This record gives sequence, C-alpha cells and structure tokens, in this order.
Amino acid sequence: ERLLAAVLLTTTGPGALSQLLSLVAAVYFLAGLLNFLWRVRWLFILGIRVARGMPGPRARRRALCTFAARPATVPPQGAFPDVIVASSMRSGGTWASHIAHQLRMRGANPEFFWQEDVVPWLDAHQELFGVPAHQHPQPCLPRLFRATATCGDLVDSGVLRAEGAAELRSPNASKVVYVFRDLCDVCYSLFFYFPALFQVDSIFIQLEDFVWCARLLLVERSLWSLVHFWRRRFDPGVLFLFYEELMDDDDALSDHGAIRRMADFVVGGGVPEEELERVREQTRHSVMSRDDNWDRFSGMSVAVLVSERLGVGYRYELGGGAG
Repeated sequence: ERLLAAVLLTTTGPGALSQLLSLVAAVYFLAGLLNFLWRVRWLFILGIRVARGMPGPRARRRALCTFAARPATVPPQGAFPDVIVASSMRSGGTWASHIAHQLRMRGANPEFFWQEDVVPWLDAHQELFGVPAHQHPQPCLPRLFRATATCGDLVDSGVLRAEGAAELRSPNASKVVYVFRDLCDVCYSLFFYFPALFQVDSIFIQLEDFVWCARLLLVERSLWSLVHFWRRRFDPGVLFLFYEELMDDDDALSDHGAIRRMADFVVGGGVPEEELERVREQTRHSVMSRDDNWDRFSGMSVAVLVSERLGVGYRYELGGGAG
C-alpha cells in the first residue's frame, strides 16, 4: 500500500492522489452497501412474510386477554388448573407440551395427527384457526396450551398472576411450565426452520445475517423473560426447566428429573412408575423425530395455514428437528 501510494504521488501529484483515493473510498463503500443489500434482501422478504403470515403483537395480546377473561367453569372434583407451556420458538415448547400431554393421557399411544389438535397455541390459535384457544376441544383434563409469550406478556394480560400477588384459587387459575434453551442454539435452529415455515428458500440467506436479525428481535426479549421466570422459579404456579433437562433421558424419572417434576406439577403426582416409563419412551427426542412422527411435531399445520395466509404454495419442507 505504501509503495502504491508513493508511485501515485510521484506520477500524479498530491492533489490528484487525494481525488483518486476519495474515488476509491466511495466505490468501496458503494460496493459494500450493494453487497449488504444483496445479502439481506431475502431477510427483508422473510420479515414481510412473518408480519403477514403470523399474528402480530396486538392480535397475540388480544388472544391472551381473551383467554384470561374466559368464562369461569367449575371443574369436576380432582381436576387441575389449565397448564400453559411457555417458551420461545425452537426452545423445547413442543417437546415439553408432548410430555405434559402424555402425562395427562397416562402414557396412552398418541392418536393425534398434529400436536396443535390436542395442545392449541394460546397466543395464535384464534388468529390462525379462527377459534379461541380455550374453546378448542381437548381430550381430557388438565387442559394444555402452548405459548410463545414472555412472562411479562402473561402477567400483563392477566393469564399469570403477578409476582408476589396472593395465589389464585379461582377456577380460572393457570399454571405455567417455562422452558429455556441456549439462545445460540435457538438462533441456529430458527435458521433452518423459519425460512421453510414462511416459504423462503434458505440458500439465499446467510447464517450470520439471520443471526444478526434474530439477535435484535429475539435475544433481549428472551433474556428478559428468562430473568422474570427465574425470579419465580420457586413459585408454586411456575415450573422452570432448561432444555438440557428434557434431553437427559436417563435422569428423567429421578426426583429432580424433568418428567418426574412435570408429573408432580401437571397432574399432581401419584403417577405409577410404569406409566412414567411409558411416557419417557414416548417422549424421547429420537422417537419424536422418527419419520412416522415427524408431521405430528414439525408444526406442519401452522406452516400450511401460514402459506395460505401468504397466498404462496407450500414448497419447502420444515427442518431443524422437533422443537
């Protein structure tokens, strides 16, 4: 670089050199800008499709408030409050929902076609399926719901009581199972899942660009929710789990294992050991990811509805594994 500058200085003079360097800098900046826009153009398309295909913040809040204001019904003797499995997308919510469902079904063989048939998506079911989540029929009690709402969303809407408030004892009381997954793993999983969900070819999206956008839109929101739920980890209405606890099949039935703790929390404990063992075998990640189980847990029903809302054909298969 110094040799080139010396040559230019001796041949063109300092004034011409300054103009040349300014031109080179301008061209370099313009080339970088065009390269950046070329790389992220599909991210803009993906963002537009997310906004069009999925319920927005207002619709989600409206769904949560509708659930909080659902008509109070006196449950049969021995029934339990509604249970909400809350997590960010691709953070183990599908997995924890399946464990909770199999626990309430006492380890019966799964007969549902899509998981959304038995565990409706609390903050998006009304917008996507046209029926409020609490009106969706469920096979048995306790009723289960899936949500991607944060702790603040659940408290502000009245679904979850505020921290430090007196314990709710009304028939409308809800309990929350919260699952947290390392956000680096979440972003990587979303990179393979989101483009197919919104029918954008992933070969046009760079991983570093996607993670940059996910960091702006997801990380801070998820960390605040983590902090709020962590402060409530001893709350009798909240069960706090890490994704790694779901992965630990060998320790799942111990006193501090995920399935044992969920059994105590969701159905009140007292589940026979043979039923717990069946639930463990049915909810292994290797079993849920088998080809014959893939459609149940891949979010296919949501993907089909999203493609219809976008007015595009369903072409790209969902990836990233059961989350």
